[in-house]
Amino acid sequence: MFTKLYEQIKKYIKKEYKFLITLIALLLLFTIKLPYYIDIPGGIINISDRIKIDDKNNLQGTLNFAYVSELQATIPTLIIEKLNPNWDLIKKEEIIMENETLAEAQFRDELSLKEAVSNALYAGFKEAKKEFKVKNTKLYVTYLADTAQTDLKVGDQIIKIDDKEIKAKKDLEYVQTKQENDKVTITVLNNNKQYTRTATLIKLEDKILIGASLGETFDIDTNHDIAISYKSRESGPSGGMMMALTIYSNLTNTDLTHGKTIVGTGTIDKDGKVGSIGGVKYKLMGAVKNNASIFLVPNGENYEEAIKIREKNNYNIKIIGVSTLKEAIDSLISTK
Repeated sequence: MFTKLYEQIKKYIKKEYKFLITLIALLLLFTIKLPYYIDIPGGIINISDRIKIDDKNNLQGTLNFAYVSELQATIPTLIIEKLNPNWDLIKKEEIIMENETLAEAQFRDELSLKEAVSNALYAGFKEAKKEFKVKNTKLYVTYLADTAQTDLKVGDQIIKIDDKEIKAKKDLEYVQTKQENDKVTITVLNNNKQYTRTATLIKLEDKILIGASLGETFDIDTNHDIAISYKSRESGPSGGMMMALTIYSNLTNTDLTHGKTIVGTGTIDKDGKVGSIGGVKYKLMGAVKNNASIFLVPNGENYEEAIKIREKNNYNIKIIGVSTLKEAIDSLISTK
């Protein structure tokens, strides 16, 4: 039986070998990933549907943040990129930092979203003048410089340095009391297990450092009922400003939209400062594609780039540059 089956397979391969070779070549063509990524115009996410405070949503329009769609390059998508002026090739090194794996880069991006949520809550409550307290602060290692002399791992949650408890970024001032080449013991949590790491301190621009970048997340303790949702595939900090606007709107019962589709992008810190982001071109295209009336963007290079793209493509959209959460609020209130 097996001999007969073998002969049939052998006969088929001999007869159809050209087809099979073509099929294998096509499979390889479409599945082999190249060391490049391709950025393409993205879309928008209605953040006013993702954030509920006391189960309120008093908006007649919508507050949205824009995102960039990103593909890992294959030969066919590389060909399309060459033919499409709105697709741009990005080297892998521009996505993944030096001395970093893809998994570590993904962790960094995922944590930056959690950090953006924390900062948006803090800034939104502060601007709305509502009482709150910070709790459950956690510091995570998100990147290790190639000059770092430590066995810390990306994903470590720092608990103590020597005998000093680390409860927030400000507690890292303890490191500045040390000297270059001093050794410190670092207690961390990773996957719910405690480990003891070590580091030899380095000096950079007159600062004593471990050589690690840290992300800080925390919760807000308040008498308001807060519900924030996002999908597992979402990451990055660029939705921070729009989250803070939605939080402020819900807390103050203020409709910032005037019935319009508002799209924006920009990071946010605890003090309400709006930070620059990447991919302005693709985010603006996504806003226009979704018929947005207003595009909020960080002041500076981001704003200047957005204006140039609008003029080049003759887009019918109002672009507003902002530097703070308060500026964003005031600009929306005054724009009807």
